[in-house]
Amino acid sequence: MREMERARRVPFGELPWADDAPGIRAREVDIRDARWATVEYEAGAAREDWCEEGHCGFVISGEIEYEFDDGSEPLRAAEGEAFFLPPGPLGGGAHRGRNPSEAPTRLFLIDDARGG
Repeated sequence: MREMERARRVPFGELPWADDAPGIRAREVDIRDARWATVEYEAGAAREDWCEEGHCGFVISGEIEYEFDDGSEPLRAAEGEAFFLPPGPLGGGAHRGRNPSEAPTRLFLIDDARGG
């Protein structure tokens, strides 16, 4: 059984940046066994590895594009838009993100709860 939950504030601006991949960094915290993170992609930065984890996200600034290993249409989201990436392989395949613009992109992500 979980210990009693309490309301809490998440001061992302006070958390240290951690390198996530070349040109990509994150500030993250675990909430209810899920990763909450602000993620920043440098201009043109792209992930090389495929991800099968599910995510809910919001584009704070810039734009992001996700490609899928099953060849389906890429998903593109711009500043002020939210997006949902279901977990793969049941969600239609793995995905990987890239910043297609010439300016940094910042996202807010909530990953699927770890361990189901």
